[in-house]
Amino acid sequence: MQENNRARAALKDFITGLRHVGHIVDDLQGSIAEFRRIYGLEDSDITVLPPFGEEAPARFGLLQVGSVEFELIEPISDEMRATLHSVKSGAGGINHVAYVVSDIDAAMQVLADQGIRPGHVTPNGVVDTGRTRIAYLNPADTGDLLIELVEVYG
Repeated sequence: MQENNRARAALKDFITGLRHVGHIVDDLQGSIAEFRRIYGLEDSDITVLPPFGEEAPARFGLLQVGSVEFELIEPISDEMRATLHSVKSGAGGINHVAYVVSDIDAAMQVLADQGIRPGHVTPNGVVDTGRTRIAYLNPADTGDLLIELVEVYG
């Protein structure tokens, strides 16, 4: 019987949360500036390893956005660039990042004040799905990162 219980275990039984979302970028400084603008990040939300100015095959930006960490990876050497760009992330790669928000209307207003528009599949704003209210942000305003906001109700 113990063998059967072990056979039924799955990876999901061990996962306790999301650690980070990794994203390859061409310009780490520019990407950090976009994250600062979109999310209102401060210096204390950002760690760069190794620091700018130090030689390295790649540079990593660790950005804390609420309870989610982004790992932005800038390949610097040709070898690292070739290595990172040769690795596929699933059949189609990461499509978007979704955040749960407490008040989607207020969040959308804050974003609108910063010039960030709704877009993608919700170009007219917030859509009610019956269990959630969702909005995608226009990738042209977010440094090409597709972001979904989700307010759960009910």
